[in-house]
Amino acid sequence: MDLSVIYGIEVLNAIAVLVIMSLGLAVVFGMMKIVNMAHGEFMMLGGYSAIMATNHFGVPIWISMLVVAPICVGVFGMVIERVIIRHLYGRMIEHHAVRG
Repeated sequence: MDLSVIYGIEVLNAIAVLVIMSLGLAVVFGMMKIVNMAHGEFMMLGGYSAIMATNHFGVPIWISMLVVAPICVGVFGMVIERVIIRHLYGRMIEHHAVRG
């Protein structure tokens, strides 16, 4: 396959990932009125947990991607919601003027 076609597919893949992440951010902000910028961290946690389960525990990669990663990210997300985000419900975005 031509190298330019491979690069084109990789660029489309990167664009698709960024679009999905930004749509998730827009939905969270639109529904909950909370700015949550942790989408990248949650994706990285899912990838890391899938790789760790595959390399250290011998779990097949497909099971690791479809079962282990969503469970790890879901549990971590619930903990973050209970500990941090729950306290932000109902608050408006606060604007503080900087005085110099």
